[in-house]
Amino acid sequence: MKVKSMIESIRGSVEKTADSAIHIRTGPVVVRILVPGYFFRNVSAGQQIDIPVYLHLQMEGNRIVPLIVGFPEVRDREFFERFISVSGVGVKAAVKALEKPPHSIASAIASEDYDYLTTLPGIGRKRARQIVAGLQEQMKKMYETVPYGRTASAIGGEAKAVLKQLGVPVAEADKLIETACGELEEEARTSDIVKHAMKIRSIQ
Repeated sequence: MKVKSMIESIRGSVEKTADSAIHIRTGPVVVRILVPGYFFRNVSAGQQIDIPVYLHLQMEGNRIVPLIVGFPEVRDREFFERFISVSGVGVKAAVKALEKPPHSIASAIASEDYDYLTTLPGIGRKRARQIVAGLQEQMKKMYETVPYGRTASAIGGEAKAVLKQLGVPVAEADKLIETACGELEEEARTSDIVKHAMKIRSIQ
């Protein structure tokens, strides 16, 4: 069960990352937050972050177990909420499936690219068809059918969002991304760009 407006975001220092989760210290409390793979790869211990979250209460026997899922951007949380609205796609399964950025998955849904969707962990052909049937029109409107290929603008946007969550000012992030992209190969992943950008920043 989802609990609306109870927790909007969490800010603090990352104490550790393990098993698709990050542990954030906020004041005297350490909170374990599940995060999708595309985000998890860009977070490491010691970082200061401020992330929007989704709170879900899950029944396990006679217990209610809270699950908190974190995202780099509010828009990613909105995608996640739509994604789990598909019958049979639970919160944990959705977190596992999102190994690739939401805009890429959304474009695949909008264009009925079942081959792409079935590369996501836990998503078979039948589930992919259910996802497309349930979300195709929503994704077309939400993302305006932006191609999911590795375009420079898409990669730069992802990297910029992650750097923002790591506390890098927007103007500085733009310069770091431009420099990093110039020094890396054309097919560099978002995580590669972020790591290289942070390396550049550390020696400036």
